[in-house]
Amino acid sequence: MATAFIGRQPIFNRKLRTQAYELLYRSDNSGTAGVEDDRAATASLLLDLLTEVGLEKIVGKHPAWINVPEAMLLEGRLGEVLPTQCALEILETVRPTPEVVEQVGRLKDLGYTIVLDDFAWTEAHQPLVALADVVKLDVLEHDDMALASHMERIHQLAPEAKLLAEKIEQRERFNDLQDMGFDYFQGYFFARPQVVRAERIPANQLAVMELIGRVNDPEVGLPELAEIIARDAALSVKTLRYVNSPAVGLRAQVESVQQALTLLGLDTIRHWVTVLSIAGMDFGDNSPELFLVMLTRARFCELVSKEAGLEKPGTYFTIGLLSAIDVLMNADMEKIIGELPLTDEVKAALIRHEGVGGDILRTAMALEQGLMNEIMFREVDGETLNRCWLEAMEWADEVNRVSEAG
Repeated sequence: MATAFIGRQPIFNRKLRTQAYELLYRSDNSGTAGVEDDRAATASLLLDLLTEVGLEKIVGKHPAWINVPEAMLLEGRLGEVLPTQCALEILETVRPTPEVVEQVGRLKDLGYTIVLDDFAWTEAHQPLVALADVVKLDVLEHDDMALASHMERIHQLAPEAKLLAEKIEQRERFNDLQDMGFDYFQGYFFARPQVVRAERIPANQLAVMELIGRVNDPEVGLPELAEIIARDAALSVKTLRYVNSPAVGLRAQVESVQQALTLLGLDTIRHWVTVLSIAGMDFGDNSPELFLVMLTRARFCELVSKEAGLEKPGTYFTIGLLSAIDVLMNADMEKIIGELPLTDEVKAALIRHEGVGGDILRTAMALEQGLMNEIMFREVDGETLNRCWLEAMEWADEVNRVSEAG
């Protein structure tokens, strides 16, 4: 039996802050939705969200955008089962019949955000456009002239509607679409390196990398690590805040770095000092969502390695955590990794996605994008991968809250 994965894709505003998450149903036997029946896909997603996972664990306080097929819309029960935190994304296959328009209008009156998905202009769709809060345009399907024409027509009918550009793959394209006047943006561009790379790593980022290098040096023992942390007052405070957070789950209050090292061990504290060091870096033009991606990958790689019975799960945590450091620093991965005391296995996983670590990392990246056919690590079953992925997302959100608080 195929395993159902819940995909989460961020939706950004013009400042590259996460506005919402679109939730998608994915099957582990396909790179697409893996279902012929849209209604069955949405029903499976809603069942998982409402009974198994919990909406807050997936999106926190953000709005959750959910695809709504025609059959489910016409049943007239969405308003009874979904919180208004859910935005209703009307699929492009939904016919704009009077019955559909009536149901969409009723849901809008109940307080739901109405989103039109993969929109292409037809006269018949005018009543739906007039009700829309957000209209999504596929930038791979339309050239700039067609996009501008759609945008003008939409604003004539719905002046307050927001326009979303979807399927953006490159940062440069995001900049162009910003200039065209789009309000929201969706695609994997935020986690891809820019074409232009910095020749030198800025001094402030270099200092952070030096700290990460010292913390992860296998020659550094417990007393030296405690001293490194203690020398940085802000890092000490953040470390203690993290150790006492729900993400760790200790029952007793920890009052010193030395106590934290004793309770949690050298490797665990190394991980969290590395996490907090990265959190304190200047993200520049990058979205804060990038840090969440790095955290999710780190936790997922660690959990999966434990499930597979691999040695040193902390190694896989490091692979996931540093997997987007090149995007964050706008520098070549090989150049950055060369500054750190990492094993050849870790370097191969990060630079070339090779070895077991590379397979687990590529699996994490496939799950991010809903590309089930690109899952490379098959030593654990799909159900276990899904559980690890959901746990990793929840954990990453909690750690991110801790880091933001400091």
